[in-house]
Amino acid sequence: MLSNFLSYFFLVIAINYLSSDIVRIFMYSTLMFWIIFKNVKYYKNLPPGPWGIPLLGILPFLNRRPPHVVYVNMSKQYGDVFSVQMGSNLTVCIGSTILMKEFFSRNDSTGRPHTPLNNLLGGLGVITSEGDLWKRQRQFLHEKFRALGVKLWPNTRFEKEIFVEIEELMAELDGSKGKAVNPTSLFGRHIHNVITQLMMSFRFTANDEAFTMFNERVSRGMRLFGLVLIGEHVKAYLKLPGKQVIINEIKRNLSDLSQFHRDHIVERMKERASLTIPKEPQDLLDHYLDKIEAEKKALDKNEKKNIFPGVQPENQIVQVMNDLFSAGMETSLSTLMWTFIMMLRNPEVADKARSELKKVVPPGEMVTMAHRLELPYIEAVLLETMRYVSIVPLGTTHVNTADWKIGKYIVPAGTHIIPLINKMNMDPDIYPEPELFKPERFIKGDKFTVTDTFMQFGIGQRMCIGNLLARMELFLFFSNVMHNFEFRMPEGEEIPPLEGILGATHAPVPFQLCFTRLQSTM
Repeated sequence: MLSNFLSYFFLVIAINYLSSDIVRIFMYSTLMFWIIFKNVKYYKNLPPGPWGIPLLGILPFLNRRPPHVVYVNMSKQYGDVFSVQMGSNLTVCIGSTILMKEFFSRNDSTGRPHTPLNNLLGGLGVITSEGDLWKRQRQFLHEKFRALGVKLWPNTRFEKEIFVEIEELMAELDGSKGKAVNPTSLFGRHIHNVITQLMMSFRFTANDEAFTMFNERVSRGMRLFGLVLIGEHVKAYLKLPGKQVIINEIKRNLSDLSQFHRDHIVERMKERASLTIPKEPQDLLDHYLDKIEAEKKALDKNEKKNIFPGVQPENQIVQVMNDLFSAGMETSLSTLMWTFIMMLRNPEVADKARSELKKVVPPGEMVTMAHRLELPYIEAVLLETMRYVSIVPLGTTHVNTADWKIGKYIVPAGTHIIPLINKMNMDPDIYPEPELFKPERFIKGDKFTVTDTFMQFGIGQRMCIGNLLARMELFLFFSNVMHNFEFRMPEGEEIPPLEGILGATHAPVPFQLCFTRLQSTM
């Protein structure tokens, strides 16, 4: 768009140098006709969609409604592929699992939006990085996750680390003695610890001030993002009174999180420098530091295979940790909280889940990954919860790096591509009676099955890198709580509504639960 503007600008200047008024009028008329023709052709080739207003697009018509609700309503009129102008950003929404699988699996679907909030991350990490940096980092993380035991297999080292958190959590639930507790806060520290153990062999302890800070920063950051979302499409919006205050708070939160991880990197490097014999890598940080050392040696031999192309390694490691910590923690914790809520809303499902657990796992014993294949209903409950509430209703925005042809329409390169996960999750052609909570959707022939229409973790090259980690921790936390405790709302309080709170994720409103040990396990 900028190159077109400059072309027009210089052409107008050239026309002004013509001496004849008649020639100038003719040239101006020809230029205007050409501009109109080019724009009509451009918009005619786009997928259908609503008309917006100049500079703002459809933003004024959102009326404070959540974008995912607006998009679903639009899809009823315009179909599975439609375009909208969101401020300066052309956006195409895809509400079809078939199209999402086809186009998100392409090499030219992996771009990320260069918007004000995304740019705060400097193109680092794994969420907003692109090109060679993203490809090499993603491959590296896949390899090291597997090496550290992030697999749906029994008896891995990482499963043992998760059990450290589950055992301490269950002791805390026993200690609550049936009194009302905030489950988000109580479970949050342990979900955090699963990720920090994987990243850098670190655990937050009970009443840890650092954990309180982290929890507030991450949760608050997700909410703040939603408050200035319009600024991603209209930069001038961020200049309005009060918006810069929000941006500054987002920056401070990011700085605090980054400094915490940076301090641990420096401390680990000092520990490693004092060793006379190198140790086997214990966590992701060790693997990263080993890689840095190996690349320094390879550089001298001219055999460098750099996984940090064009960036400072320490800054990249810090942002990877920020990404894993914030995105991984928030989505897993929200899923677990919503699953408890769905059990309260559907007691017959909770009864069936506990019945399955009783048949497979003796009373008082812990549920492990070795039991997973015998507990299809437990995993089905977790996936049905993700489908029903859509933890990330709009997935993550992609950018196509080349023109796409979808049917008779052209999607120009640089378009923001939004997957309508919530629409797919509630599509009756994919999930009959989608308004009903039915875990049986994910069971075929008494076996748990992740259908190819389940898009909550994304698909293609940008599929969520932590999906196995999430499935491991959700299965172990949920099954062990269900096997050992019953829970209810405090007297006089209602079950939280399904609308929840929408920021970067869809989280439930704050609520409390009362946990009591099941009699069969006492």
